[in-house]
Amino acid sequence: MRRILAVMERDLRRMMRNPFAIFTAVVMPIVYLLILGNSLNGPLTGLRVGVVLLDQGPETRELMGALQALQNGPRTIVLLPLTNPILGLTKLRNGEISGLVVVPPGFSRDLERHLNASIGLYVDNVDAIAAAAVEGAVQGALASIQQPLARFELHIGPAQMRPQELYPRVDYDTSLVPGVVVMAIFMGTMIAGAFNLVMDRFLGVHESYLSTPLRRSDISLGILLSGTTVTLTSSGLVLVLGLLITGASVHGGPLGYLALAGVVAITSLGMLAMMLALLGRANHPRMVGVISGFLNVILFFPSGALYPIASFPSWLRTFAQVNPETHAIAAIKAILFRGGDLAAAWQHVGFLAVFTCCMLVLSTLALKRTL
Repeated sequence: MRRILAVMERDLRRMMRNPFAIFTAVVMPIVYLLILGNSLNGPLTGLRVGVVLLDQGPETRELMGALQALQNGPRTIVLLPLTNPILGLTKLRNGEISGLVVVPPGFSRDLERHLNASIGLYVDNVDAIAAAAVEGAVQGALASIQQPLARFELHIGPAQMRPQELYPRVDYDTSLVPGVVVMAIFMGTMIAGAFNLVMDRFLGVHESYLSTPLRRSDISLGILLSGTTVTLTSSGLVLVLGLLITGASVHGGPLGYLALAGVVAITSLGMLAMMLALLGRANHPRMVGVISGFLNVILFFPSGALYPIASFPSWLRTFAQVNPETHAIAAIKAILFRGGDLAAAWQHVGFLAVFTCCMLVLSTLALKRTL
């Protein structure tokens, strides 16, 4: 018994000399609770809906009052007044709004004459959950008009219901393809790049670098390029398999394929540089598993891969805006599901480019060229 207690005491003393391990054991479950609890199945709020009013009658004002009540009460939608439908459709295609309401001329007059009257609703059906929320909100507002012949007309909706779709219908399995590709990129960062560096340092192989005239930038870029090659190969295979399984396709011709490859490449390089910046001074491969597992949760679930960002609380929504995986998924969705509309992807690609440049600088500075 005494020998068992001696081993136990030694192990406890060793653990107490590593307070970081104890800290992560306490903090990480709390962080997981906050992230997972607020990134799945929350109520959708803040959905931006453009409104084009080509009628100024009393029924139109009543409809706007009902929509403003949804904006001020449950905050399901945020109304964005627009001047014409063309501008609204442009914003809808670029992903700036989730829906577009068009009240045609003569809407109030037709209702007062007891004629059928309809409004137009265009929704971004790439995100089926957000589209259904916008449709339900507008239907509820239209029902408040006390005219029995007021009719809701959904111009853009599921293919089996309306032929005029803004984008091809995307089912839930197909909508997961961008998230799976980004997860494959992240998994690639765990088996290449920074992990190899930490393992080499742990095994003593890193010492061979110190006997050469290699600069920190040489070592960093060499590791990053090798890791990017591995990550591009693995994520590319995942993308091809995902497209074959779901039946999705890449739009935009050769330019669409080139843009998609560019997004995957810049995301891979940026994520690898981020891991190298975080682990550039780590000495034990166990740190790779701890940090990678932590980052996988806090980056993937708030990225909008599984559930719309509009359902997040404000603090998590703010984090999602600076999350590189959010922009990577949004860019891939724009290329795959928005008919190869590259204009909707450029702002996300721009963020990824700035993020990658910053991480490249940090990864070089973090790399330790000493024992």
